[in-house]
Amino acid sequence: MENVIEKTREKRVVFVCIGTPRIVGDSLGPLVGDMLRERGVKAYVYGTTRRPITALNLHGYRKMLETYHRGDTIVAIDATMGALEDVGTLRISEGGLRPAGAFRKNAGRLGDIGIMAIVGEREGDMLLQLKTADGEFVRSLAVRVSDLLLSVGY
Repeated sequence: MENVIEKTREKRVVFVCIGTPRIVGDSLGPLVGDMLRERGVKAYVYGTTRRPITALNLHGYRKMLETYHRGDTIVAIDATMGALEDVGTLRISEGGLRPAGAFRKNAGRLGDIGIMAIVGEREGDMLLQLKTADGEFVRSLAVRVSDLLLSVGY
């Protein structure tokens, strides 16, 4: 993570926390947004439990980011599904992430850096898994993400 972040130290940082608090497993992004704001992160934060970024408004946020944050470092944060042995882990990638990737929707990539927390297994009815996820487990992953971001100086 620090290697990826170090490349962006000269730029303003924007956190885009994706998900909805209406679905437990998908609430990770908005929870991270809340935690970053509560803890006084030194960056722009979009996507909270009060103002979530979802598939319904993602296009508008993309336009806003292109207009007001051109040249800034965009860090996209989202929950995702993965292999059973990876549930509970974090994935960090250069080149952002694909929102709604668990449902194979083609929303396009978002961000310069992607942080994905694997909240469930990519098998069977993934929407049901997201709806029935353990809230404390998702919250603990959100704490890990926000701790990680704050530990590297944001």
